Amino acid sequence: MLTSFIKNSALAKRLKAAARHEVEEAVRPLHKELKRLSEDVGRLHAVLQETNSKVAESERYASLLALAARFDDERRDVLARLPQILDEERVLAHVRRAIDVATLHTDPCDYIVVEDLLPGDVYQVLLDAIPPVSFFDQRDPVKQNIPFPLSSGPVLTLRAWTFMDEVVAGRGVLPAVLDKFRQPLDRHFESLFGPQAGRHAHALPRRGSGGRLMLRRPGYHLAPHRDPKYSFVTCLVYVARPGDDEAHGTQLFRVDGDSEADYKQTYYPQASGQHCELVASVPFRPNTMLAFVNARGAHGAHIPRDAPALERYSYQFYVAPESEVFASFIKQLPLERRKMWQSKAVRER
Repeated sequence: MLTSFIKNSALAKRLKAAARHEVEEAVRPLHKELKRLSEDVGRLHAVLQETNSKVAESERYASLLALAARFDDERRDVLARLPQILDEERVLAHVRRAIDVATLHTDPCDYIVVEDLLPGDVYQVLLDAIPPVSFFDQRDPVKQNIPFPLSSGPVLTLRAWTFMDEVVAGRGVLPAVLDKFRQPLDRHFESLFGPQAGRHAHALPRRGSGGRLMLRRPGYHLAPHRDPKYSFVTCLVYVARPGDDEAHGTQLFRVDGDSEADYKQTYYPQASGQHCELVASVPFRPNTMLAFVNARGAHGAHIPRDAPALERYSYQFYVAPESEVFASFIKQLPLERRKMWQSKAVRER
């Protein structure tokens, strides 16, 4: 009975409270120490992750250097002949002739298919200079790119494909397609900007933009679309190798109720409820270029998942206005036309 009384008395309660307080006071430094240790462990974990990432990146870089060295060593004879093969005057004359004789088609858009774009020996060098897959970005095994300008890779790849991007595309294809598409571009600019501003747009300086070497595999699908509006002309060079299937080229579509996109990014007509009718399929043939005015219709591509294992290579770049000059030009347009060059996110607000 005495024990029960003591347990339930005020004294007992005070004793218990005092005991808890003493325990809490004794443990509080331990809580602080545990928190500090936990934070230290978190920082250490972050440092270890960063270190592991740097080690992995360093190992990958070393592996790529060794791979590039072997690649170049196996192609010493091609490297030795590059100065003779990559003769700028000869190559540009060939490119301009090839584009000049190409037939201009108008349905479903203004486009040309240029056969034998490059001299045969130059095209073979580009095939020889395609780097190992490890040099392409690794985010998506079905859709991989190497953007230009090139910053690393085998010497043969750097020299041959830089020549393709800077000389062939920039000094040969670009001026030749602008001349080939002069009248379609006049109509395109007038529809985008009006008669007076359209003439101004045609006089704006142009450049090659978005150059990249592309690798596509079975399962790749690109729905009918138009490229970003700043791309006035799109040029796609098929880098087909012997035995590659011609079926995996580019599809050209007619768009019902076709109209200008009201935002500047890539435009997918089907997402707006417009029907796309397949009009033509450009075969994936060696040394062939498809070039089109990015004004009407749509284009796409598809490699079925059950297609035989293949690696489909192509090179693409846009003919676009100088960005700063074009931005200034857009600012001078009337408000309603300026709105058509806003981003999709802004238009949807």
